[in-house]
Amino acid sequence: MSSIHDFVTGPARPASLAALAQQPALPCVIDTARARTLYLPGLDAQKLREAPFVNLHARKEARLLLSVPWEAGPINRPRVETDPIYVFSPGRCGSTLLHKLLMAANIQSVSEPDIGGALISPAYQKYPLIRPVLRWATRIYARDLMSALGSNHEILVIKLRSQYCRVAPLLLKNAREKRTIFMTRGFESWAQSVARLFKVTPTYLVREYRRSLECYAYLRRRGNCHFLRYESLIEQPHREMAQLAGFLGREISVRAIEDAMAVGSQEGTRLDRVSERGLARWDAIKDETSRLWFSSGTAALCDQIIGAGES
Repeated sequence: MSSIHDFVTGPARPASLAALAQQPALPCVIDTARARTLYLPGLDAQKLREAPFVNLHARKEARLLLSVPWEAGPINRPRVETDPIYVFSPGRCGSTLLHKLLMAANIQSVSEPDIGGALISPAYQKYPLIRPVLRWATRIYARDLMSALGSNHEILVIKLRSQYCRVAPLLLKNAREKRTIFMTRGFESWAQSVARLFKVTPTYLVREYRRSLECYAYLRRRGNCHFLRYESLIEQPHREMAQLAGFLGREISVRAIEDAMAVGSQEGTRLDRVSERGLARWDAIKDETSRLWFSSGTAALCDQIIGAGES
């Protein structure tokens, strides 16, 4: 997650919201300790939309940090009153590629803003009395993100971090947009991909994948959720994108698909590299991961939930 400690800051000075509102600022960090949201003014909106990870790009480019108390409410103008279409996933299943495909098709998309940071924060879990305030801060973030990077006339698709699967009901509460997208990948290849990049345990892998399945089950109950499988996207991208285009009500051309598929979606990021240590880490835990996958009942649950969604 992004935090104020990602930035080296100089002396603070008072700021006029009226002057800053002339150019929308990107909400970056919900600072629960100080009851403020941190914004980054003056960044190129199109480059933010194109970035594989929007906050990582913003941290590199930021020259000014704006700290706004939550009682100020949304600060960006003009106010965009529509809600985004969220992409939920367990991660490592092609959601960054989906972001690239959408951008190539001129469909506005944003990759991994920390929009739900307050909802998964220790403060939300520890202090029930302030949960309504943290939900309000999340709503402010969403409104200002839409005003900074979205439009009242176009949809905005927001690809979320994997952690936000666990708070989908909170993030979507009172949202006017009923469409969502859920992406996943076969468990073994997903677990292998995660373990090669991060230091994880078999228990963590099975638990996080199960949480994502429970998120998908909720999204299906809630409304109109489009299911997208990584393997199908790689094997039959034109068919999968045609179905997604119908769901979004937007055109996705053959040229856009071919351009996006030609380059690695995470090229140049740290997720583009797999170390020898990562390869060895997966080899050390793959048998125990497979055993726990079946013995915990998660494999059967996966078949039940995904099978119901595809039927």
